[in-house]
Amino acid sequence: MTTLHGLWDTTRMHLLVALDRHGSLSQAARSIGIGQSAASEHLHLLERAAGEQLATRTGHGMQLTEVGQVLAAHAAHALASLEAGEQHLAARAGLTTGSLRLGASPVPGIYILPDALARFATVYPGITVSLSIASTRQVLDELLAGRIQLAAICTKIDDSRIAQQPFLEDKIVGITQPGRLELADGMLSSKELSGETLLVQELGSSTRRFAENLLPAGGAEWSQIWELGSIEAVKRAARAGLGVGFLSFHTVVEEVRRGDLVTFQVSDVPSIVCNVSLARLAGSPFPPAAQCFSRMFD
Repeated sequence: MTTLHGLWDTTRMHLLVALDRHGSLSQAARSIGIGQSAASEHLHLLERAAGEQLATRTGHGMQLTEVGQVLAAHAAHALASLEAGEQHLAARAGLTTGSLRLGASPVPGIYILPDALARFATVYPGITVSLSIASTRQVLDELLAGRIQLAAICTKIDDSRIAQQPFLEDKIVGITQPGRLELADGMLSSKELSGETLLVQELGSSTRRFAENLLPAGGAEWSQIWELGSIEAVKRAARAGLGVGFLSFHTVVEEVRRGDLVTFQVSDVPSIVCNVSLARLAGSPFPPAAQCFSRMFD
């Protein structure tokens, strides 16, 4: 009887990983450069060896079963280890080839990493870079599945599988149109915000929780709360004088430098400070390209 171990090869590993990502056999096959009939045969052979169904058809495509997801995660880790080995060989020649796969939550992905990637590309022009931006939870799922090598996040993770390297402090700041509020050394009390329109992001954002939960406890009574859905929308509305918002300091650096916005702190509410960090799998090989990128933040 053919064992699953005997059938593993990189094509079948890539197929399971791609099927987990795309949820479609035809798309998975296309993404790894094989035909759909060949992909179907590979999947059938894997299922026979495993003795269990690895994928089921849905109304929109194909979904891995629980067993299939487990095997896909192991396949992703195996492929990541092989890639790390290739990159270690490439590093002996000066890291002239290879790839760097990053994931990030919105604040570091949009406002912090681009400058670092520009520096990295200057030093290592032969390295191919990909960056995906999603919620912290989605990015960590990608990391644990082995689909990215590093994740830039603003949350401390209590998970032994993940190692974190803090590299930058961040804090929540109030933002407003210059001259709209009477600030004393960049400070004011919660009560002094009463009557203002609060500009917020989507539900679940840490800045929204701060503004809706902590500030009213200090005496702020908002005249209205506008949900604008994105960081950029909150910034533009504040710049136009429509109200006040609360965002990560690093998201408004350019607007403050240009004089489009001013930042402030609320004197009677504790500041929320966090660290931006690079996260990686603690028990997996650390590819040279990822190592070189992380050293830029030492």
